[in-house]
Parts: sequence; structure tokens; C-alpha cells
Amino acid sequence: NRLVAGDLRLPLFVLGAVIVVLVVPRVMSGPSVLTFDLITVYAMAALGLNVIFGLGGLLSIAQAAVMAVGAYTLVLTLNRYTVGALAALMLACVGGAIASGITGAIAIRIRSHYFILASIALAEGVILVITNASGFTGGSNGLGLAHAGTVAGLTLSDPGQFLVLSVPVLALVWYLAECLRVSRFGIALHAIRSDDYLALAAGIPVHRYRFWATVVGGAFGGLAGGMLALLNSYIGPQDFGLETAVLLLLMVVFGGMASNGGTVLAAVVLTVLTQGLLTVTAVGDLVYGLAILVLLIFARQGLAGLGRSVYRWCRRRWTAAWRGTGGSR
Repeated sequence: NRLVAGDLRLPLFVLGAVIVVLVVPRVMSGPSVLTFDLITVYAMAALGLNVIFGLGGLLSIAQAAVMAVGAYTLVLTLNRYTVGALAALMLACVGGAIASGITGAIAIRIRSHYFILASIALAEGVILVITNASGFTGGSNGLGLAHAGTVAGLTLSDPGQFLVLSVPVLALVWYLAECLRVSRFGIALHAIRSDDYLALAAGIPVHRYRFWATVVGGAFGGLAGGMLALLNSYIGPQDFGLETAVLLLLMVVFGGMASNGGTVLAAVVLTVLTQGLLTVTAVGDLVYGLAILVLLIFARQGLAGLGRSVYRWCRRRWTAAWRGTGGSR
């Protein structure tokens, strides 16, 4: 029944993507469109991390590095071979899945804070390789696309045309993540996150499920990295540092654990917040940190939990008002 419900959501995702593609260019322009494009990219990566951390319970700091693998895979493929942007994006997904799968293989052997340290080591290792392999990756100077990526006549380096592709891709990733969450695989991951020993006693192959969770989440992250490279026509190690990793983690936590809708909404809020504070150079970091603390204090269960609380409150008020009206009659 849950899978059927997930299939019924597909028309809603398609309709929502069409509406957004038609409306956003008419109500936004200039930097606002670029910010919206970044929202779609970071939301894809955050949805991938939500599979790994929100469902699987593996606190990974390597998602930004997975994005870097996907981004460099796409740029190197387009610069060296005669392939289309869509084919390069598929290779970026594969590259991200392999890189994240390495952390999944590590998770089979270690637990808890040791896995966090291992993911940090992997993330830093990727950035070090990118920085030092200057003849292959451009080093700290980064690497640019020889030609702007195009799909179906869309020049993806143009923010207005990029969203025509990024919005449907985000809708597809969101739909797949939602189907995964309500599937048997997602329910098993939720059980593993709650108590892996009980899940193992119930016959759930904990290590195998966690490994595949990292692979799926990594594919989403690699796709996001490839999309970011197409948008900027340039990539560098500074785009995938610790700040990006923490930002993605905040999107999952602030959105609500295992909530795909909350994660996307958190991506909207935090991306707008970070981009808006770029102009406040003196106290931008301080304001950003205080804003995150306030959000986490007043929304302890994330935006998803806050939304459920508001819904329950409105429902109680509506029910009480309806009963009062019926009683007076």
C-alpha cells in the first residue's frame, strides 16, 4: 500500500515541477535565479545524505567530497571525450556512488564515532588528491569546462535555462527518495537506525542495507556535484570543503530526520540564508551561527516536526470550533 501511495505521488511531482519551471522565471531575475538554482543542487545532495544519515543512521561528513567526485567526473569527461551532458551526469552518479560506497564498506567494520572520523578522513583525502593532482584536476586553481554544457538546446551555464533542467531532476530525485523511504528497504533502514542489534536479531542484513544506503545517497550526491559543475562551468576544491559538508548535514537535521520534504524545505531556508549573508562580510558568520541556533532551539524535531505540530494544533482548534458550533445548534 505504501508503494502504491508513492506511485500516486508521481503526477504531483510532475505537476509541481512544471509549475515551478513556468513561475520562477517570471517572478525572479538575476541573482535570485542563481540562488534558486543552488537550492535545487544542494537539495539533491541533501536528499542523498538523508538516505545515508536520516534513514540509515550513518553520520557522514563525506557528502561534499562525494559531490566533488561527481563534479570532477563530469568536467573531465566532457573535456576529454565527445559525450553529451546527460551521459556525463550519469557517469557523475556512478562516480559519487563508488566514492560513497567506500564509506559504506568502512561502516561494515566500524561503528559510531569511528565512522564519523573515517568519513572526515575520506573527505579530506579527496580534497587533498584534488589539490595536489594539479596536472589532472587543476589543483587549487580548479578546472573549467572547455565548452558550456548543453541539454536539449539549453545552455546550462545560464541560470535561467539551468532551472529548466534542475527542477525536473530535483523532482525525480525527491520522488525516488520518497519511494525509497516508504519501501521495504526504507522501513528496514529505519529499523536499523532505531536499533541495529534488534534489526539484526529480526533477520535484517544490517551491513548490506547500510552499504547500499551509502551507494544510493552517493549517487544523488554525485548527480548534485555534476549539476553544480554544469551551472558554474568551473569547479575547485574550495567548493566542496568542510563548510559545504556541514551545510548539507544541517539541511538534514534542520529538515527533520528521514523527512524528504523537510530536507528540501531546509535546503531552501539555509541556502537563502547563506547566500544572503554573503554581503554581510563583517558579522555574516556570527549572524548565520545565531540563526542556526535559534532554528534548532525552536524546531527541535526539524521543520517536518514543526509542521506536524502546527497541523495538530490547527486540527484541534478546528475540531473544537466545529463541536462548539454543533453543540450550540
